[in-house]
Amino acid sequence: MIGLIMLPAERKQKTLDLLLMQGKVDVVDLAERFQVTRETVRRDLDKLAAEGALERTHGGAVAIAKSNQDLPYLTRASFNNLAKRHIACKATQLIEDGDSIMLDSSSTACELISLLHERSDLQLISNSLRLAAASVETEHELITVGGELRKKSLAFVGGLAEESLARFNVDWALLGCKALHPEFGVLESNLAEAQIKRVMMAHARRTALLIDHTKFDNNALVKISELEAIDVIVTDAPPSVEWVKRFDAEGVRVIY
Repeated sequence: MIGLIMLPAERKQKTLDLLLMQGKVDVVDLAERFQVTRETVRRDLDKLAAEGALERTHGGAVAIAKSNQDLPYLTRASFNNLAKRHIACKATQLIEDGDSIMLDSSSTACELISLLHERSDLQLISNSLRLAAASVETEHELITVGGELRKKSLAFVGGLAEESLARFNVDWALLGCKALHPEFGVLESNLAEAQIKRVMMAHARRTALLIDHTKFDNNALVKISELEAIDVIVTDAPPSVEWVKRFDAEGVRVIY
């Protein structure tokens, strides 16, 4: 019996998922798995390499998408989709009718906005161009700040964006980050993005980090804040015993 032909986008997603789990993929294995020619797999891998999602090797590819890298938004959005959806679903329990919320340019925030249909009278504020586009499909008010557009993250950054965000006082800042380190705290890979997140935190009564399990015990270039500045962490898997003890000591609530 002949199996269904897998679309290129499906092959790309499954390849990225395998890279996330295994750290490497093999052309022969992928060709058998997807029921396509080896040349088709090589073209797929070449395209992913051009996007910065992997590094080509002889006979396959290895993952380079570590949490301390500043990858393009569309590449980041392709990784760990099920976990991001799960985290976004869990994060909705933090939000009540009438809340005001700042959302950053993380791909999980984009997942979240599509799940807020059961909440009413929300005021959403973001620096994300992608989030602004996604909000067209929702009934909630969204204010997008201007500034310098970072093409990698599809987000507005810089002085104008920071000044615009600083005009608001909101109930929640819902943010992503590149890494969570036990010594260095909450980390980001880009200075301008880190500063936007600091401004959001400074003008929110509470801050929640929406991060998958791969962000724990990693490092990145720029510090956003100490762990104690975070009120809630929403993740997709139980943290280690060491992290649970640390969260208890810092008064951080964890949802998974």
